[in-house]
Amino acid sequence: MTDTPDLSGEAGPTAGTENGLTSSYLAGAFFVSALLVIAVVALVYGSGILVPLAVALLFWFFLNALARFFERLWQRRFGRLRPLSLTLAFLTMVAATLVVADAVVSNIAQISTRTDDFQRSLSILVDRIAGLTGVSNDEVVNTALGYLNIDRLLSAIVTGMTGFASNIGVVFVYVIFMLVEQRYFGIKLKAVVKDSDRRARLQAILDRVARDIQSYLWTMFLVSLATAVLSYAVMYFVGLDSAVFWAFLIFVLNFIPTIGSILGTAIPALYALLQFGDIKPFLVLLVAIGLVQFVIGNIVQPRMAAQTLNLSQFVVILSLFVWGAIWGIGGLFLAVPLTAVMMIIFSNVPQTRPVAILMSEEGRAEAETPAAAPDAGSVSGKG
Repeated sequence: MTDTPDLSGEAGPTAGTENGLTSSYLAGAFFVSALLVIAVVALVYGSGILVPLAVALLFWFFLNALARFFERLWQRRFGRLRPLSLTLAFLTMVAATLVVADAVVSNIAQISTRTDDFQRSLSILVDRIAGLTGVSNDEVVNTALGYLNIDRLLSAIVTGMTGFASNIGVVFVYVIFMLVEQRYFGIKLKAVVKDSDRRARLQAILDRVARDIQSYLWTMFLVSLATAVLSYAVMYFVGLDSAVFWAFLIFVLNFIPTIGSILGTAIPALYALLQFGDIKPFLVLLVAIGLVQFVIGNIVQPRMAAQTLNLSQFVVILSLFVWGAIWGIGGLFLAVPLTAVMMIIFSNVPQTRPVAILMSEEGRAEAETPAAAPDAGSVSGKG
């Protein structure tokens, strides 16, 4: 008896199963791609609402961190005094914003009155460079000066500051309502999520987000403040005009990883060229401020950060380009916190945990458990 191949079609179910799995994967990939496209479109066209809301959330996290700082000052003697701590933190931020806004406006006004001096200093500097290089071409010099329009640059800065001020007003309105509503957050969460296990797990994830973002913002605030103060000392020693404004700009730009440090070093140094028309102050500021940025960013900041966001440096740079393309300058400031929140969420979903591991710096992305959740009363509304 000879063996003959089975032609009865028993392999059909296997092939059908494989085709079904392929179709399922394709459908899933199409569904995810469609969701991503819809999300990107919504983020781009809803930026006018979403960017101030995202900034307000960061302010809200920072205010809660500042309130806990005030609590520690008098907790042993008077107790936590949570409402008083939140009120004092909010008033402190409002007062600081008003002081900084007044200083920035006055310094921009001072800079705008010196455009003629800048043009003369730039002409002298270009002539010196042309003499050193042996190339003296009036047409090239005039073309360069035509492209470097100081009046237009200052007008753009003033317009940007005006838009920023208007958005800050909206942000503070959001923050006020968040502070009022946060005491009821736990009640609302209990009403929405009936299952106690799911609610505890969700609370743990939210506590993790609050803890990491608050730690990041507080560390960046102290690091940026130290960078701005030391940079101001250098600029004051050199004699740079409007040093307060440039120090504030350094403070703000320091919240943008890598790119902000480069801009915060280059912009005051380039301004020195316009003011002095000499290369020496430019080199002094470039080296001194660059050294301050390097020491604080690579030595001081890692020691201050009790908790890190555990984000890969490549992911940080990639997030800057992605969120910058979606939300512009606002996206650059929000890129790191938003990406950190995404990684925390991904790490708690089994299907996306491999993505969170790839995004992490140390190759780990643990899911949150209710037992490990810390007390985050300021965020959940407790206490």
